[in-house]
Amino acid sequence: MHHLLLDLVLVKLLKLIQIKFQKINAIAEAHQVPVIPHAGQMHNYHLTMSNFNCPISEFFPVNDVEIGNELFYYIFEGDPTPENGFINLDDNKPGLGLTITDKYKSDFNIIE
Repeated sequence: MHHLLLDLVLVKLLKLIQIKFQKINAIAEAHQVPVIPHAGQMHNYHLTMSNFNCPISEFFPVNDVEIGNELFYYIFEGDPTPENGFINLDDNKPGLGLTITDKYKSDFNIIE
């Protein structure tokens, strides 16, 4: 039940983000201003791939040094790995192609 609730919240949150991004992108595209989404995470890769006005997307590699961008990688698995500077999204994976992982759960103090 916990994962189902988290999945529903995540879907709603990402839908809101996507709607806001599409509005911003439409205004920018109308004025021929490129948009480059910040934070190299899966939801931004999908937005970049689906908009001509987004020529590139940031990518943050997973590393051992914690700099503040790694929470996403502790919660989800399935981020694509760049090859020769490019990221390919898998059309055969549903949604964003991510799964929730418990791999690092013991590293956090979770209060319920």
